[in-house]
Amino acid sequence: MAIAATVTASMASAAEWPRLPPDPPDVATVWDPGPRWPTLPPGHDEAAAAARAAPPRPARPKTRPAVETAGDLGPQWPRIETTATTAEAAAPDTDKPETTGAFTPVPAAPARRAAVTPPAAAVPVYRPTYPVPAAVVARPFVIEVGGRYWYSSGKADFGFRNGYPGYGDPTSTLDWRDTAGHAGEVFGRVDHRPTGFFVKGLIGAGTLGGGTIVDRDFFAGQVLFSDTSSDIRGDSLNYGIVDAGWSFDVPGARFRVGGFVGWHYWRESLTAYGLTCNPDQVGGVVCGPPGSVQAPSTTAVLAYEPTWQALRLGIDGRWTFMPGWSVSGEVAYMPIAHLENKDSHLLRQDFGPGGLGPAPNIISRSSQGRGVAAEVFLNYAVTPAIEIGVGGRFWGLNADTGTVAFGPSFASRFDLTKFEQQRYGLLVQAKGRF
Repeated sequence: MAIAATVTASMASAAEWPRLPPDPPDVATVWDPGPRWPTLPPGHDEAAAAARAAPPRPARPKTRPAVETAGDLGPQWPRIETTATTAEAAAPDTDKPETTGAFTPVPAAPARRAAVTPPAAAVPVYRPTYPVPAAVVARPFVIEVGGRYWYSSGKADFGFRNGYPGYGDPTSTLDWRDTAGHAGEVFGRVDHRPTGFFVKGLIGAGTLGGGTIVDRDFFAGQVLFSDTSSDIRGDSLNYGIVDAGWSFDVPGARFRVGGFVGWHYWRESLTAYGLTCNPDQVGGVVCGPPGSVQAPSTTAVLAYEPTWQALRLGIDGRWTFMPGWSVSGEVAYMPIAHLENKDSHLLRQDFGPGGLGPAPNIISRSSQGRGVAAEVFLNYAVTPAIEIGVGGRFWGLNADTGTVAFGPSFASRFDLTKFEQQRYGLLVQAKGRF
């Protein structure tokens, strides 16, 4: 029974709400940490009954002490200065953040005016201290000047008929073969970019040498009655071209194409030495046995000097297929070409029977020639202003009508049946662009 009474008394004591200690006389609690589990003293029941019978406690004064204690959990933010609890809220003191002073109303600040942007002239402009490259200005004119070396090989074929009974058609032919040429040339081009107009040209000169010439004569039915050969020791090569035209760039294709009209001058001078008889169809009656030498190799026997002047109509182009690399070229058709060939039979300069008078003693002319000219280059830009290239060139002109006049009077004129000339070879060039 004693144990049961003790348990009952403990449960009754546990059910009671804790009695908090009275507030200190000079401070008030600002923050209550919450209920705590009570530790009840002996005689609690009698004390509680006496408390209920006691008169009510007087109301707590509405004023608080100067500083309130936060309790046993340490200082609380903020610690309030002495003031009436009904005073207006206090603003934090920035100089003493641990305390708060009494709030003093502050008049409202005047409305802030919008910032005024200074005029552009008053804004300082930053100027860099380092040098600034000048802007690239497109030049209206682009000028190219360069030089080339041309190694070439050439040939020329001539034929005429005299119209006499008993002679063939052609009556005589001269075939110049394998004449090697070494020439240097200068060239230039000026482009006006705003309009696309351009002019270009070249002038060249060199030497010719090597090769052979075969001189054949025919009776009716093309019976070969004379066949001789001589060595070519050559003389000179001279030429020049001037073109004017218009070109344009294909947008986005790195390709330029244009057309032009121009003039082509081409002159060669050839000299043959020695005279050797070849097999013919009459047993050597006219020339002599095959292999016989009619003139030593130190004797000049024949000179040839064909000169062409032709109208050129053509197109040219340039394609940059990768940075620094390009292909350029041109093709020209020559619909009208004038030929004058000075043929000198140096062993027949007398005025006797069979003589032709002083050299040149046979003149061939034609104004109905035509031909083509073409060249192509693979170029590499060493720098933006310097370019080198390698390529090839072909020239070909021919005439199948014209006149052939024999000296010494040149009164006798015969029909030109063939004059065909070609030169082709390798080119190496270097040029600058300004």
